[in-house]
Amino acid sequence: MKKTISHIFTLTLLFITFSCISYIKPIHTEPVPGSENITRKLVFQDGTLDVNFYGDYIFDKVDKNLIFFTNKEISGMLSNLTIKPSSQVLFTYTKSSIYNNMLGFYYEGKNLTDIKNNFSIKTPEKEMQNGLLYTYEYKGYYIMEFYRQQEKGVVRFISVNNSAKQAVEKFRLENNNVFFDINAQLWN
Repeated sequence: MKKTISHIFTLTLLFITFSCISYIKPIHTEPVPGSENITRKLVFQDGTLDVNFYGDYIFDKVDKNLIFFTNKEISGMLSNLTIKPSSQVLFTYTKSSIYNNMLGFYYEGKNLTDIKNNFSIKTPEKEMQNGLLYTYEYKGYYIMEFYRQQEKGVVRFISVNNSAKQAVEKFRLENNNVFFDINAQLWN
């Protein structure tokens, strides 16, 4: 009887621990001074990555009125890749609730081949020397996922669009500008 109660308690504790993961939280990113745009230093287990953002991105607080997805939906998006992230390295959003919510994750010890072999979509929309771009729809959201190869792992950016309130074309334009114009150095 004591063993059964112990097993039930352990299973309940594990369920609570893993079902309460929150991706919607400020992630400490260091501001990098002297930049034309807002530059943030993403920190992960074995390195850092400087990423530029426009001035309307928010990093240090969470306004739930401007976030249009749930933790469960992020878990669903993360499950498109069968590899589990080592850590979350970014959470940001814009002041306009319809525009752009973005998360970043780090996969220690992985490379772009691992990503391609373990992602639910077999052909990326775009392949670069040190990056991949996947686009897809998920539960009414339009998603753009950018993967950047680092020396010892891969950084995954997930950008989420509230398609019900904003045209996908505007969302794609914003993310193409963020990732390929003001962050062109990421892909060289």
